Amino acid sequence: MIMNDCMLLNIAQRLREVNTLLTAYTTHEQGGLSFEQALLLSLFYQDFNDTNILVREAACLVRENPGQLLEFSSSLFFETDKYLPLDRTPLQSADFAALFEEHLKPFELRYREARTAATGLWRKYSDMSNRLDFLPMDSEEYRTLDVECDAAKAEYDKARAHANLLYKEWQQERDRYFCVWCFKPVFLDVLVERLKGIAGSIISDIGRMKEGKP
Repeated sequence: MIMNDCMLLNIAQRLREVNTLLTAYTTHEQGGLSFEQALLLSLFYQDFNDTNILVREAACLVRENPGQLLEFSSSLFFETDKYLPLDRTPLQSADFAALFEEHLKPFELRYREARTAATGLWRKYSDMSNRLDFLPMDSEEYRTLDVECDAAKAEYDKARAHANLLYKEWQQERDRYFCVWCFKPVFLDVLVERLKGIAGSIISDIGRMKEGKP
């Protein structure tokens, strides 16, 4: 039985989405590739570039359900045949690294603003704390400033925690979509060529099985 997260189950549909994007992008005037479009292309490569997984899944499924394997492989072969003749020249000018960096900018900006605010609060707290060191502990001024100092420290701690959270979000976003920074259109071309060869071999092998040939 094939699982929902199986490569064979998803790859043809995902490549169909790539083909739809490329057809629209290369046949209509556009202002440039968006981050979302770049992400779709790079995620396809990231998710399916290990074709050894595809081969292993096919080897298992051919024993369990060769008809289903033939259906999946035929769909994949069809989509690779649609991809390869497309004019992908406009993609060559797309700067995937720049799209990635631009996507991250708001996350970085929010963190840096929060860090600056926290730093200001820390200085305020430090100044108050230093003043306390020079006041008599039994004085009214000391008691008043001590309360204010505690409040300033609590305000700083809250601001620092917020800045730390924004830093974590920034790094998580970076790690989640780093595949866009690494991606080159030629990677996809090579992968689709390889997928076409694998799908074609599976179709041929199943055909020979049906004919009783080794």
